[in-house]
Amino acid sequence: MQQRTYLLTVKEAAELLAIGERAVRKNAMAGRYGDLEFVDGRYGRGGKMIMIRLAALPEAAQSAYLRQHNIIDEPERPAASAYDRADAAARAAANERYRTLKEYEAYIATPGKRTELTRTFLAQWNAAHPEARISQSTLYNWQAKHRADGLSGLLPQYGKRKGERSIDAPAWEFFQAQYLQESQPSVGDCYILLDRKARLEGWTIPSRATIARMVKEDIPEAVRTLRRFGDKKYMDDIQTFTRRDPESIRAGEVFVGDHHILDLFINAGTAEKPKWVRPWMTAWLDMRSRKFVGWTINLSPCTDEIIAAFANAALDPAIGLPRHIYIDNGRDYCSAKFAGRGHRGNPITEEDKEALIAEGKMARSLMDRLDVKTHWAIVENARAKVIERAFKEVVERFSKFFPTYCGRNQDERPDVLEERLKNPKKYGMGLDEFRNVFGDWIRTVFNKTVSQGKGRAGECPDETYMRTRLPVRTADADVMRLYFMRSTNPFRIGRNGITFRKAEYYHPDMALIKGKRVYIRYRDEDPDHVWLYDTNDRYLGEAERITPLPAIAATAEELDAEQARKARERKAVVAHPSYQTAKNAQPLTPADITELYRICGGNAADVKPSKVVELVALPKTGKESVQAMQATGTDDVSPFAIMARAKIEKRRKT
Repeated sequence: MQQRTYLLTVKEAAELLAIGERAVRKNAMAGRYGDLEFVDGRYGRGGKMIMIRLAALPEAAQSAYLRQHNIIDEPERPAASAYDRADAAARAAANERYRTLKEYEAYIATPGKRTELTRTFLAQWNAAHPEARISQSTLYNWQAKHRADGLSGLLPQYGKRKGERSIDAPAWEFFQAQYLQESQPSVGDCYILLDRKARLEGWTIPSRATIARMVKEDIPEAVRTLRRFGDKKYMDDIQTFTRRDPESIRAGEVFVGDHHILDLFINAGTAEKPKWVRPWMTAWLDMRSRKFVGWTINLSPCTDEIIAAFANAALDPAIGLPRHIYIDNGRDYCSAKFAGRGHRGNPITEEDKEALIAEGKMARSLMDRLDVKTHWAIVENARAKVIERAFKEVVERFSKFFPTYCGRNQDERPDVLEERLKNPKKYGMGLDEFRNVFGDWIRTVFNKTVSQGKGRAGECPDETYMRTRLPVRTADADVMRLYFMRSTNPFRIGRNGITFRKAEYYHPDMALIKGKRVYIRYRDEDPDHVWLYDTNDRYLGEAERITPLPAIAATAEELDAEQARKARERKAVVAHPSYQTAKNAQPLTPADITELYRICGGNAADVKPSKVVELVALPKTGKESVQAMQATGTDDVSPFAIMARAKIEKRRKT
C-alpha cells in the first residue's frame, strides 16, 4: 500500500514543533523540510501559501499529528523508526543516554539555580564515569534531539551521513555483475573495471573501500555464496537443514553406510622398503543409537568391502539385519549386486525390474534378497547422513592421537610427521595390526563413550542400542554367508568358459549353458575355484581355473589331462536328455514327410490354368526353328541326348 502524503500549514507545523511560525518559515525556505508545496492563499489574500510535507518533520512530530487527527497510516506495514532499524550496540548506547537524561532531569528538579545544578550533576557524573565523560553542550544536545526524535535522536551518529553512498544505480549493477561470478574475482579487480567503465559512462562512484563495505553490507552472504561458490557451498553453509527426530525410530531399524579415509599413515610395505598409505574405513552406523555396528579397514574401498562390513553386523547375533539402509550415491554403493543403481540408474518400476530378472538381463541385488529397503541420500549432500558426524569424532578422538596423523591437507600436516615417516621401524604400523588397534578403539572407546545427544543423553551408543533396539532380525547363517561371499556382476559364458581376473575358469557342464548370463561368487583365499549362480540365485556349479599349456613343450601328462577335460565335456553333452532322445528316435524320411503333409496339410486346391492369358510375341526365327524340327521329326529329341550317343573319335595326326 502506498503511504498517503499529508501537507501542513506553517502554523500547524509550528504547533507540532513547538517553535514560532517565523522559525518554521525560515527553516522551510532553507530546505530543511525538503520539497515544499505552494497553494493559493486563503481568506481572500493574494500570493502563495507554503505547505510542508508531514513526512519531512521529525518522527515525534509525525506521530503527534497522526494521533491528533486519529489517523492510522498503513497499519499492516508500519514504518520502522531509526531506533528500530539500528543494531543492538547502537540501541544500547541510546538507552544509556536516555537513562542519563532521566537522572539529569530528576537532579535539576530540586530547588536551586539550573546552571549550578547542571554543573554539579556533570561533575558528579564524570567522577563516577571517567571512561564516559560528557560535557554540558553534549547534555543539552541530547535533550534537544530526544525532544525532537525520541530514542532515535539518541542513537550514535544520528542525523549524520553514515551509510550513505554516492554511487549511481547502473554503476552498482555493473559492479555486481562482475563480482558475483563463480570465478570469484576480487573486489579490487572488479573496482578497476568499474572505474574505467564509470569514466566512459560518466557514472558517479565512491572509493574502493566504500565499495568493499557495500559488498559486505548490501549484498547478503547468501547471495554471495550462491553466486560465487555454487550450489554445494550454499547447501552446506547457508541453506537451512532438515532436522531428523532420532526417537521416531528404533535401534536396529536403520543402518547408515559410507566410506571414510583416515587422516593418518600406515606402512603397507616393509620396514626396509616402507610404503606409506592412508587406510580407508568402510562402516555401518545404527541411526538411532549412533553405534558403529560393522566396519572394515582397507586400502581400496569397493562394493566388496561394503558387503564385508555389512556382513560383520548381519552375522553378529546381537545385531542382525536392519529393516532399512541409508546410503549415498557413490558407485560402490550403487552397485547392481549390492543395492541397485539408485539415482545413477534410469527410473524403473518393480514390474519392469522383475521382468528383466526373469529374462536374465538383471540380477537381484543383495539387499533385495535380504528384504532390506534401500534409501539413497540427496546427491552431493554430505549432511544427509549422520555417519559423517561420527567420522568427525573418529578424526578428533582417534586420528589426531595417532603418531602418524597427517591431517586432511598439507596445511593441517604436523611438522613432526616428516621425521616420523623416516623411522618405519618405530612408527610403521602394518595393516593387520592397525585393524586390531582400530577395532578395539571402536568397541572400547567410541561405542562406550557417553553422549548428550537428543534421545540418548547420559547413555553411550551401546546402552542406547540395548534400550531401544527392535527384536534381532536374522536369517539362516549359512545362506547369509553364501550371500556375503565376494561376487561379481553378471558374466556371459563363452566358448572357453568364463574369464575372471585374467584367468579362465571352466567346468564340463558349462558346455550346456554357453551364452547364458551368470554371476560369480569367490573367495580371495581360494583363487583356483569360483561358484556360479544364475540371475535367480540358483546354484549352477563350481568351476576350476584352467592352466594354459606350454606352446610347444607340453608333457604327455598335460596333454592327457587336457584331452580328458574335453572328453568330460563331450560326455556331459552326450548324457543330456535331449541328446539321448534324438539319438534313440527315428527321424522321418522325405516320403514320410510328404505323406504327413498330404494327410495333415492345407486344404488349398491345386492351381488350374487361367482362362485369361497374355500372349507374348516371340522372334520370328524361333517359330522357323520349330517348324524345321517338326519337318525332320526331331522336335521331340533332346540335343543333349544326341550328344550323349555320339561317338567321339580322337583327332588323327597328320
